[in-house]
Amino acid sequence: MMWILLPSVCLALAHIAGDNVAVVPDMALILGKEIYLVTLLAYIVFGSIIAGLTAWIGVKTGHELVIVVRKLFGCRGKKISAFIILSICIPASILTGGFYSGWITNHFFGISLNFTIPLCILLFSLLAAGYAHELLKLSNYISLLLVPAILAIFVLYDLTPPTGIFESGQVNWFLVLALVGYNAGGMRSALIVETAAHLSRKGCKAIILVMMAKVVEGLFTLGIVHLILLAGIHGPLAVSNIASKVAGPIGFYLFNIILFCTFMSAMVPAMTVNARQLRILTGLSFKNSLIIAGFIVYLGSLLSFTTIIEILAFGGIVTIIFIVYTAYTLHKYGLNQS
Repeated sequence: MMWILLPSVCLALAHIAGDNVAVVPDMALILGKEIYLVTLLAYIVFGSIIAGLTAWIGVKTGHELVIVVRKLFGCRGKKISAFIILSICIPASILTGGFYSGWITNHFFGISLNFTIPLCILLFSLLAAGYAHELLKLSNYISLLLVPAILAIFVLYDLTPPTGIFESGQVNWFLVLALVGYNAGGMRSALIVETAAHLSRKGCKAIILVMMAKVVEGLFTLGIVHLILLAGIHGPLAVSNIASKVAGPIGFYLFNIILFCTFMSAMVPAMTVNARQLRILTGLSFKNSLIIAGFIVYLGSLLSFTTIIEILAFGGIVTIIFIVYTAYTLHKYGLNQS
């Protein structure tokens, strides 16, 4: 049992990002107990199924997603794939790299969000362009403290088992689709295919590993949601406010440093992915595509939170259709090796 449990936990922890520690917790007090069912469906049910299907593509072909799509659908398929990845990656970047990173910077320096959001996007874009690589390495190391910090909060806070998880009976399907797209689409779908391709010799074990990782990620997110509902603390970044309640002002600032580094570690590859997909669509150089990506993320940060979630929901629908159709085509016709 440990051969699958330990690697799946490690893989799940590597995927902890803005949706797990920011978006879902902030939606908890808005939706109430309905968030339990939303999280369960988005991560443990649909998220694990889509992740498993995506992993199957990698195991079946032994190639990265871009290569698989190009071989199956040609250059047009490559551009469609780029658009679908951007439909998740851009709004996710707006939330993580714009809204939430800007909010943390605002609390640190007292600068208006009108300035902190573009500053954060500029920082992440410069790091994606290859500048200040040592800063990114340091950020990656610090971000490893996020999960232990949250586990420490679990221990310090007097948690009680959740009750009446399914009593609301209502499901916010827009949010479910948005979270499915966030946690199994965008650059994560490409990463899952690449991971499964490297583990293709393991066969079904690689698919089980990916699905178990998504279940572990979902359980971790459910734990954070339960903590937020018990504490009754509102966002933005309700998790940071819990850290303040448990460990005081020093804990609040230390936790926000860790959280910002986590966002940075997620945003730099996200901006790289954004630029590469825009390069496929426009034919421009990587740096020009990166500039355009940064500008689009900034413009998106001017939208309301609800609008961004709706865009993510649309991206989630498109992602599910694309992955299912790709898997179906691969199963029916096989991979053209020419």
